[in-house]
Parts: sequence; C-alpha cells; structure tokens
Amino acid sequence: MQIRPTSTSAVPQRETLLTVENAVPSESGSWSRSASREVSIAELQKKFGWADGGWESELLKAADGASGNGQVSAAEVDAYLARPEDSRFLTSTALQQQRAALEQRLAGGARSTDVDSFDSGWQDTVARRADLLGGNADGKLSRAELDGWLQDMKQGRVKDTTWLPDQKVALFESKVAESAGEVDPLRPTGGLSRVKEYLRLSMDEAKNVPTFVSYLLSAADIQETPVDVDRDKSHFHADPELGSAGVVDSDYTGTGFDRGHMKPADDSPTQEAMDESHLLSNVAPQHPDLNRQTWRTLESAVNELVQATGGKASIITGNLYLDARGKPLPPEAVETLGANARRIAVPTHQFKTVLLELPNGNLSMFAYLVPNVKDAPTKKADITPFLEASRTSVDRIEELLGQDLYAQLPESLQSKLESDTSARVAFERDSRYEAASLLWPRH
Repeated sequence: MQIRPTSTSAVPQRETLLTVENAVPSESGSWSRSASREVSIAELQKKFGWADGGWESELLKAADGASGNGQVSAAEVDAYLARPEDSRFLTSTALQQQRAALEQRLAGGARSTDVDSFDSGWQDTVARRADLLGGNADGKLSRAELDGWLQDMKQGRVKDTTWLPDQKVALFESKVAESAGEVDPLRPTGGLSRVKEYLRLSMDEAKNVPTFVSYLLSAADIQETPVDVDRDKSHFHADPELGSAGVVDSDYTGTGFDRGHMKPADDSPTQEAMDESHLLSNVAPQHPDLNRQTWRTLESAVNELVQATGGKASIITGNLYLDARGKPLPPEAVETLGANARRIAVPTHQFKTVLLELPNGNLSMFAYLVPNVKDAPTKKADITPFLEASRTSVDRIEELLGQDLYAQLPESLQSKLESDTSARVAFERDSRYEAASLLWPRH
C-alpha cells in the first residue's frame, strides 16, 4: 500500500465512526514520564553527537527555556512541543491542529481569517509567518497561504521553523528518556536496543535478525506525509552500526525468501524514514506469500486503524522461533539461510503488538503471532480466518520473548490490556477502512 495521504486537511474527528471495544481509560496518563528526571544537555550532546546549532541541540534548549538550568527531560520536550510558543519546532500533530483551527474559522464560508484570531499564541505566530512569508502580508490567513507555507517549511525552505514528524520526535524523546531514566513506550525491558532516527531495534546478532523493532505511528504523520515520499527511491542496505558483521543485501539472493520489513516502509513520514526502513537490521526472512499478502494486510489494517481513530500507536514487531507445541526451539533446530559463514535465522513466527492511544486518552491493545509459512493465504476470504487464528495476547508474546514490552503502563492497565485477545473495532464506513475492518470486524 503506497501512502499518498492528502496534506491539505486536518485529521477528521472519527469517534462517531467506530468503537474500540476494549479501550480503557488511562487515569494516570499513557505513560508516566517525570519532568523531575532531567539530564544535562551537554551530556546528551556528547553522548549522541548533537552539535551546537543542530536541531536536536536547539530543541533541547527550547524545551529547557522555562527553567534554564541546562538540564532537560523527555517530559519537558513533550510539553514544549505540545505548546511551542516560539513555533520554532512543529510536529505533525501541531500542523494538524493548525489546519483544524483554520478550518473552524473558515467554516462559515469566509476565505480568510485574522492572523491573531487563534486560540493559542503559537498558532497566531504560525498564522503571521504564513501570511508574511507565504502570502500577501495583509493580516489575514487563507487555506492556500497556510498550505503553501507549511509545504515550504516541510521542505526546509523556512529558516525560523522546523517540521518534526511525530515518529521522529518519538525516537528523539526515546533517547532522552533512556538517558534520564524515564519510562518510554518504545523501549521494552529486558534487553539492549539501538535507537535510529525513526525506529528502535534490538538485534539478535547470533541470528542476524532483529528480535524486535519498535516505532510510533500517528494519524497526523500519515496525513502530513509529503506526496513525494517514494518507496522506489529506497534500496535495502547494510546497517553501518553493525560493521562488517552486519547482513548485506546479497545474503538474501537466491534464498527464496523475501526481505520482510519489521517496521513497514509504508509507515514512513519522510524519505529519510523510508531509507531507514530499508536497513537490513529492520528485515527478517519471510516467505513471499506471507510477506506480500497476509502480513501486508495486517500492516495495512494497523495503518488504517490509526487513521480511522485519529490516534497514535506504539508498535512493536519481532521474531520468534517455536516448535509445533509453541515452545522455543533449541538453537541447533532453527532453520537458517545464506551461502556464506554469516547465516540468517528463519523465524517460525512473527509478532506484532499495538498499543493504540485514542484522541480522548483511552488505550487499546492488539497482538498477533503469525506463522511464517510458505503456503500463507493470498485471497481475502482466506486471509481473514488465518489472521483471526493468529490473534493472541501481549502477555503471551512477552512470555515467549522474555521481555516486558509495555512496562511504562501502570500495572492496573497492563493487567486489563495485556491479557485481552478479543479486541474489536466496529466501523460505520467499512468501505473506507477495508483492511482494518477485516481484522476488527463489526459484531
């Protein structure tokens, strides 16, 4: 599914269109980050190579603006980006909020609105900049002016404002959170992982396959993805962090297996993210019919569900090696592929867990454990029961993996969500969300 979302309208409010039936309220918030857990900005710069003047360092300093103590937390970064009064850094969520605010003011048929008429100071600032740099500087903001300015800004042609996709922010905050000792929805406990720009992964270097890959998918990112983000411009390539030990593209040549993305290429909000998704550390062997039909249906369903709800999903995808009884295989029994000394393990199963946060703060959770089989179904009528049979609980995935995937949730929420295997979503417009309605059908 090639992503070609429109970037000219806000994410619609869809709460009347569907019901997530196992959603539960998160009384203490989605995750309990603490602004009191701060880390030195200088320490972060040194650790991650963030130079003075780069967007990372400038964002940290902007987030520290209120206290000015030279220290910052992921919670502070998140709070700043939610209300970026100086409008120097705008997330996809912020862009959608600006679009929605403009649409509300133009609802009566007016072609423009006063630049100082918005509810938030940062939105007024954006309106003034769009009117000044992208329009006629008449003190009014139109749809065309805002769209033109945002397009220029996303292309890096605006000096005073930087677009940060939600997905990129999530991984930036993941680095800060880990350094500050904060909880993080993309960092399972029980293992080491590497943080990229748009994904986090734990590589099983003995198997040359990722144990898991985690990332954030937001409806706002899907809506704001530029139309020129193109899968055909990217190619599979070795992960430079793994050096000469890392998998190279030719390792898959002639094996009969597809290079299966763990984080889907189609969930890339920028070309940079698309290129990163083609790292071979984000890849596991998949049988062609599974990769191209059944697994892709699951990926599309998650993408469409996030769009439909207007929410955000913390997604963890990974690989397991199980026998016929569902028990872990001993290392010597794991199938491998490759024509040289670097063998690549072939997973018997791939899993996908989704923690979905709705716009009202409620949470829902889904998990699938999908057999990596050669004869995976290729027709819609067969894919549905195959995936239904693959539904499982997050508790079961954690048991097999030996890691706590969503440790950041309060224990009361974990007990409600992680044991559930019956999540459903009822759609009133099934034709618009076909793949999602396959997996979460109307009762």
